[in-house]
Amino acid sequence: MFSLPWLELSRFKRHTITRLAIIVVAVIPAIYGGLYLASNWAPTDNLDKLQAAVVNTDEGAKKPSSDGEKLHAGDELVDQITPEGEGGFDWQETSLKEANDGLAEGKYFAVLEIPSNFSERLVSTGGDDPEQAGLNLRTDDAHNYIVGQMAGTILNEIKSGLNETTTSEYVSEVYLGFNDIHSSTEKAVDGATQLNDGAVDLHDGTGELSDGAHTLDKGVGKLQTGIGDLDDGAGKLKKGSGDLKTGADTLARSTTEAKNGAKKLSTGAGQVADGTSQLRDTADETTDKAEDLRDRAGDLVEGARPKLNQAEDDFDSARKTVRGDVDDRVAQLREDYPDDPNVAKLADDMDNLGGDLDKAHERASKAADEAKDLEDPVKDAVDDVMGKIRDADKKIGKLDDGAQKVATGADDLHSGLIKLDTGAGDLAKGAGDLNDGVISLKDGTEKAKTGVADLKDGSSQLADGSDELDKGAKKLVDGSGELADKLAEGLKQIPTYDKSDRENRSDVVALPVDAEKHKDNAVDAYGEGLAAFFISLALWIGGMITYMVINAIPYRALMSSAKSSRIAWAGYVPGILFGIAQVAVLYGVLTFALDFSAGAWVWTLLFSILVAASFHAVHQLCVAALGGVGRLVALVLLMIQIASAGGTYPVQTAPGIFQIISPFLPMTHAVNGLRTLIAGGDMFIAAQAAVVLLLMTAIALVATMFVCGRKRMVTLTQLHPSLSL
Repeated sequence: MFSLPWLELSRFKRHTITRLAIIVVAVIPAIYGGLYLASNWAPTDNLDKLQAAVVNTDEGAKKPSSDGEKLHAGDELVDQITPEGEGGFDWQETSLKEANDGLAEGKYFAVLEIPSNFSERLVSTGGDDPEQAGLNLRTDDAHNYIVGQMAGTILNEIKSGLNETTTSEYVSEVYLGFNDIHSSTEKAVDGATQLNDGAVDLHDGTGELSDGAHTLDKGVGKLQTGIGDLDDGAGKLKKGSGDLKTGADTLARSTTEAKNGAKKLSTGAGQVADGTSQLRDTADETTDKAEDLRDRAGDLVEGARPKLNQAEDDFDSARKTVRGDVDDRVAQLREDYPDDPNVAKLADDMDNLGGDLDKAHERASKAADEAKDLEDPVKDAVDDVMGKIRDADKKIGKLDDGAQKVATGADDLHSGLIKLDTGAGDLAKGAGDLNDGVISLKDGTEKAKTGVADLKDGSSQLADGSDELDKGAKKLVDGSGELADKLAEGLKQIPTYDKSDRENRSDVVALPVDAEKHKDNAVDAYGEGLAAFFISLALWIGGMITYMVINAIPYRALMSSAKSSRIAWAGYVPGILFGIAQVAVLYGVLTFALDFSAGAWVWTLLFSILVAASFHAVHQLCVAALGGVGRLVALVLLMIQIASAGGTYPVQTAPGIFQIISPFLPMTHAVNGLRTLIAGGDMFIAAQAAVVLLLMTAIALVATMFVCGRKRMVTLTQLHPSLSL
């Protein structure tokens, strides 16, 4: 069974070049797979070796609710990403021109532009007109498309970080705002409670005010009545004071006139007193003369007729005296004091005295005549006259005393009338002032009456208004109480947050969905994820190289009597041995050079050997059936399988034709089986792939046996091939 395969392998012992060919065949898949995997083992871990430019033109912006503090988000972003290894790429802060030149020249793989309004738009999230802050990332696919895709991923990470930070800060402000709202509402509750207390006090006050206003209104009504009475009284007082003023003026004029009259009376009385005094002296002198006359009458009586004649002469002289000076003076007194009864009485007495003297003279004459006959009657008559003279002298004395008293009384009357006139003047002036005051009082009472009427209207309005105010105060008490209660209820519903709680909630709200990615059967590196594809690819190339070096079938055996199956087997066994060697070398390189690991090492190795066996069977069939053209077909199959095996992206992302042919190609199952075994997934998939590969291997071997049978006959086409490779 192994004689023919061993015979085929023994050919490689003959020359050094053939021995080296064995080594090359075994190593080429390892070189191919190792190089590809080494170059793509962890490309994302080395992005920091790619230079990228960041152009920061941000001008900063004032933070809301701060004391002039400014946000320089552009600078913060630059500081965040420029440290080596922190921002994906090796970010270098440059000018826009240097960035554009570097991107065009391939120095920079990406250019991140931070606009001038970046901070301004970030802080606008807390304002009335929020705007999104934009970043501009530019890449050049002419230099590398994948880097552009990675740059987009990095930009998304930067954007997510900024969104989380910005949202967290904004939400933190919102939660801080809740604290402020709670604090403000708490103050509002206190204020509403104080307002309610004040409203209660106000209601009490308005009640008292209403009572007081009504009392005031009643008092003003009484005041209005009193003012009316006062006004009427003032009117009467005005009239009375006017009459008093008129009377006082009349009295003043009268007293003035009385004063003047008293002065005249005093002067006249003085003159009367002087006159009576002179009259008294004259009467005394007359009395003396009458005494002398009586003496002479006595002498007459005694002395005879000469004496009577002499008495007649004396009476005549006395009569002339009385009728002369005394009558003149009495006449003067009567002229000066026509109304004085004493003067009038004095005048009458003097007339009587004159008449008596006339009669006495007549009688003296008659007596003288009759003395001769009636000396005695004459003497008696003289005595009678003397008695009358004495009476007249006494009356004149009394008249003088009365005149003196009249003069003194006139002086006193004049002095009193002077005082009375002064008092009457003061009384007139006071009465005038009183009348002016009463007029002013009357005007005032009229104005007061009008004012009190207005005050009454105002007090009535005040009473009505105080009632309305009291009702409003009652509503205010109810409303403020309800406000305080509602605010207190609302305050209980407003949460407060301490710093740690606020920061925790801000972080949660900023990133409400934490999409944590969990990988089942995760691999350690990007290269391990692609290892299934590149190992399959390397083993396919290993199969191609194997049957470039060794014969697909031992062609000399075709001329023997060996069975076709044995001939096919003889060509397949060396190939599978090379395949096993290729698997061993490939995994040795991956393990020691790239730190490759597999979830199920034994099954991975066995499955890889199965893959190699299947691929070698296919290559053996291609080469055995078509010769050089078969190698070309194997190369075409390689290209088709690269496109349809789903090695890098799932085959579902490929066009439909590749999805259709994918299940019929061995590399598809090789990739699926190896991917499961390396990552440690569902072993059923690996088993299913192994079954398919075994089936394909068997089919390929059977087909090779059929080809071997056909190869035993030489055709014209074999003798004269159209194309030989």
